[in-house]
Amino acid sequence: MKDSGPLLWLVDIEAYNFETEVFKGADIHGRALIASSQLWSIIREEQVLSVLIGPGYFKGRAIKNSIQVDIGKHLFAIMFDPTALRYDEPIPLVDIINPEVIDPMGVKKREEIVALINDLVVEKGNILTGDTIASIKGEGRPPTVAHYKEMMKRLSVSLVSGVQRARFILGGTNRPLYQPLVEGYNRMKYSSIERLDVMAIAFSKFANYADIDVMSDWMIVEKAGMGGTGTEAIREEYDSVLRVIEKNLDKFIFEL
Repeated sequence: MKDSGPLLWLVDIEAYNFETEVFKGADIHGRALIASSQLWSIIREEQVLSVLIGPGYFKGRAIKNSIQVDIGKHLFAIMFDPTALRYDEPIPLVDIINPEVIDPMGVKKREEIVALINDLVVEKGNILTGDTIASIKGEGRPPTVAHYKEMMKRLSVSLVSGVQRARFILGGTNRPLYQPLVEGYNRMKYSSIERLDVMAIAFSKFANYADIDVMSDWMIVEKAGMGGTGTEAIREEYDSVLRVIEKNLDKFIFEL
């Protein structure tokens, strides 16, 4: 994944007993779009969590009793407990088992295939065919014969690029997610991690980068022995994703 750059992840999110600015103990339902190079594992003492790191946006609703509040958050990460991935309510969960993943860096490919083509042919007159489907003859008219003509043909198939696929998926029902992400990027909202939130589902709240209880002392398992550890490793990974996006701006940030 490092070779191809960040991927765009569309993740369905459902969480319970969540803290928001409006009230505590809310049910959260929504969807997140986040650019992350991969799904990471992080460890702190004996606690192991999963995290997607990169510029993102969450849009959904917080529901408590009969009150519903719309939520929109610019994110730098989504953090969750992988052991809580269940479809049984009311366990907090993130449905990331089968997320929709888009690779904007994917290029268009052309492949050749050999296909067996059946042409339906309708001819008039006294003709001989191997497999006649139907033969109709009216008074004073030449017969009409319908039959198949089989042929082998080499075809060139073009597979769409990642950008084309991204435009298609993000431009429809996911536009309410993608549009704020583009606008946030253009307003330099993602240029500093301190301006953003982590959706810390494992901690039942949105937290900022300075939240010690949520953010401190983590080590990215996959980066062990490669340098940075703790909170700084998360920052370094975020910055690396942002740099790739900036170098390939037309592939990640485009007008719909």
